[in-house]
Amino acid sequence: MIYGLKKLYEGDWENDMKHGKGYEILTNGSRYEGGYLNGKAEGFGIFTWPNGEVYEGEWKNGLKHGSGMWKGVRGESYYGEWKSGKAEGYGVHIWRNGKKRNYQDNLYRRKI
Repeated sequence: MIYGLKKLYEGDWENDMKHGKGYEILTNGSRYEGGYLNGKAEGFGIFTWPNGEVYEGEWKNGLKHGSGMWKGVRGESYYGEWKSGKAEGYGVHIWRNGKKRNYQDNLYRRKI
């Protein structure tokens, strides 16, 4: 179904809102596939930006929240916890040269 400003959505609906499992392509070319609750991303889902970056993990109220993995287009990645759309808590940032940095409560830790 095409809705709004030419967004494409295929999936479940409830009370005129995306609800359940679905797939959406936004007007800027971003894509989301996963769970929805009351029109917002919820539960597990995969979001892909037009430049190829990917977030795969948990969502709450339309924001990255819980455990997830972000992969950048230049070979770096972050695996860890997210809160209200931002990396927060324990996580590991890996640069394309293989160097790793561990974080706990948003602070760099040499060994965790």
